[in-house]
Amino acid sequence: MRSTLIAAALLLPLSQQTQAQESINVYGVVDLAVTSDSNSGRTMAAVDSGQQTASRFGIKGSENLGDGLVARFVLESQIEADRGVPSFAGTLFGSQAWVSLGGPLGSVTIGRIFTPYFGAIASNDPFDAKGPGESTRVFYDSGVRMNNTVKYSLPPTLRGFYGDVAYGAGEVAGNARANRQLSMDLGYARGPLNVQLAYHSTYDAFGGNPARSYLVGGNYNFGPLRGWAVVARSRNDTTLDTEDTLFGISVPLGLDTVAADYVHKKDKFYSDADATQLALAYYHTLSKRTNLYLVGSRLANDANAGYQAAQPGGTRRIIAAGIRHQF
Repeated sequence: MRSTLIAAALLLPLSQQTQAQESINVYGVVDLAVTSDSNSGRTMAAVDSGQQTASRFGIKGSENLGDGLVARFVLESQIEADRGVPSFAGTLFGSQAWVSLGGPLGSVTIGRIFTPYFGAIASNDPFDAKGPGESTRVFYDSGVRMNNTVKYSLPPTLRGFYGDVAYGAGEVAGNARANRQLSMDLGYARGPLNVQLAYHSTYDAFGGNPARSYLVGGNYNFGPLRGWAVVARSRNDTTLDTEDTLFGISVPLGLDTVAADYVHKKDKFYSDADATQLALAYYHTLSKRTNLYLVGSRLANDANAGYQAAQPGGTRRIIAAGIRHQF
């Protein structure tokens, strides 16, 4: 018995050290809303998932390897909580699936990730690029995620400067440029200010006609409110030439927050193909993990545009009243 107690005493510090160095967590979000959706004159009532942030379920972990090295992983499934099905059919971890190794010189991530370009849009959008008010309902769709990706990120020790460069292999035999993606961002966040530059390019399935997007965005906390702004330009060698802009505000009021934005697309190639979105939202905090929200948006298209609408020139109005719970 004595030898058993001695062995347990010797092993206990090692066990505690191992637990301190390793961490695995289950996390997620369930976000559901009752919506009224008027699309080009036709109105539908529905229960929809992810009207504030996407519903999701994930596992993440990290391990301290010593000498400043840390290994991390994320396996995350996005879910349509109103039906209990994956958002990406046939893909278990369609939201994110990656492993990384980080140290004093930065980190390298491999897998399916959010593009740095989309990250720059989301971090400068008062609606976090999700729901009826998100800017990406109007902005050029350069892609939210990248498969088969290798990403390098600067270390978080550069006095506010940060950045990422991500390369997504198209994995088409005999054509290295087919479906290839390159995405990067460079930013500075210090005190009340965040400002970012971003770039994204995607080649088509034949390795030609790359679509290139450039972005500058930022937000600033003025105290009583935060201001948000993004300007982006997207072009290819044929018919794509658009300019997207966002201006927004968010106002914290104790347990409540009010947010609004104006989003506009200017099509420089096609005439009468612009679109404008106005959105307003109210969020009420019930606890650290749960909140209620009410969001409404109106997206109007010119005669030759059909963004989020059932027909060219259509107008779409959405009102969503929901609850979000994080765990």
